[in-house]
Amino acid sequence: MLAIAIALALVCACTTVSNDRASDPGQALSEPVFRCNVEPVLIRQCSYTACHGIAGTALRVFSPGKLRAVVPKTLDEAIAPLSETEHHANFESAAAFSFEIPIADNALVHKPLAQAAGGFAHLGGAIFTTTQDAQYAAIAKWLAGEGVCQ
Repeated sequence: MLAIAIALALVCACTTVSNDRASDPGQALSEPVFRCNVEPVLIRQCSYTACHGIAGTALRVFSPGKLRAVVPKTLDEAIAPLSETEHHANFESAAAFSFEIPIADNALVHKPLAQAAGGFAHLGGAIFTTTQDAQYAAIAKWLAGEGVCQ
């Protein structure tokens, strides 16, 4: 009788666990707007080989003359424009930060924001001095699903 009671208690205590796939917040982001407005900022400000221009970092940025998807054999290959694969990989790397949190708290804009303006300490130093910085605004608009290719 005790065994039946324990079995019944275990069955009643169980809940259904679902492994439904979480929605991908990056799906709401525009890759063309990223390429026009955000990728140039990341390449110019973040792609250094001591920072995000190395494989394995949370935000990895391919750029001409620095990190490439395929190790270049010649200088011409190293400085060639990014391939479609590299552009898309940059988009996916940045889109991975598009968590459903307030834009002001998003690491893509919050971490490189000057501490005096409310940002985090960023090993690479402050990239944006204020939230009014055009580069900050371009990334923030893209994260918000806004912006047009300029």
